[in-house]
Amino acid sequence: MSRCSKCDIEILDNTMECPLCHSVLKGDEQRTDTPSMYPNAARIVRKFKFVERLVLFASVMAMGALILANFIGRPFVAWTVIIGLILVYTNVLLRLTITGKVGYISKTLVLTFLAVGILIGIDALTGYKRWSLNVILPSAILLLSLVVFILIFVNFRNWQSYIPMEIFMVVLSLALIAMYLVGIITYPNIVYIATAVSGLLLAGTVILGGDRAKRELQRRFHV
Repeated sequence: MSRCSKCDIEILDNTMECPLCHSVLKGDEQRTDTPSMYPNAARIVRKFKFVERLVLFASVMAMGALILANFIGRPFVAWTVIIGLILVYTNVLLRLTITGKVGYISKTLVLTFLAVGILIGIDALTGYKRWSLNVILPSAILLLSLVVFILIFVNFRNWQSYIPMEIFMVVLSLALIAMYLVGIITYPNIVYIATAVSGLLLAGTVILGGDRAKRELQRRFHV
């Protein structure tokens, strides 16, 4: 058994280097005839990054072929842009899920609203029927409410950390109601459902959470 002086961790096997920082270990207990019990994290990350770059290259080639086809054959600019948006989402998804260093809550928010933005763009490019605003946007709030509800039970020891996200969803729901009042959204039923669900989720968390919820609100918002 050895200890890494930089990471201050004990190394259980007889590897010659720290599995975290790859510094050379010192000590008489090291042996080179025993394989390391730790996976080579750096090699795994390099493989994932290569896949990410490969997908990015394939996406650029596909977009180049579509743009070239617009000049040679019958123009289909709208569908070219739509496919481009889908490719952008695919690359962002790979970036966040494979090599991204942000938390899973931030990943969920970014991927959800990026998808909503892409669908709004598709709606605009195909005649703007407003289905993206009337259905997709409030449905995204419902989806996020379901995700938060599940995460509260999965991470029950730290459930109060999801209160800011719940507040964000309530504010967003109220913004959708304002969009309905000014005529941007024309079908309010799903908006009302999303507002009710997000509001009940926040109210239930705060009321049932008791002192822990109050402390979290004080810590986050100084209220």
